[in-house]
Amino acid sequence: MVGFKVFGDICLSQGMHQIGELNFQPFKLLSVGMQMIINPWLDLGVGLELAFFLLYLFALSWLDLSYLLPITASNYLLTSLLAGFLLHETIDVTRWMGILAISIGVLLVGLSERKNLTAKME
Repeated sequence: MVGFKVFGDICLSQGMHQIGELNFQPFKLLSVGMQMIINPWLDLGVGLELAFFLLYLFALSWLDLSYLLPITASNYLLTSLLAGFLLHETIDVTRWMGILAISIGVLLVGLSERKNLTAKME
């Protein structure tokens, strides 16, 4: 599930970098909208995000939101690593410190008790 989210975000970013900065000028919106629809990176990104969302709904039927949501926050670390590696983004020390804090929180949540899945499935 997290993989779909991470790669979806990477694809969306790549596609939007190809399109360029959005200006909200009425006559250009249609042109930009068409570019967005036919951009393969954006199409792939939207598909991956949709797969993430469907799996997220499935997971919500089994797990507590207070457990699931922090676990999905692990995408911050993976997205940042891939953004630096694949998109050549520069990530400064302050941002890495924030990502580390989020990752520690994710680890703590992952170590906590979760809802008994077998009782719910019976």
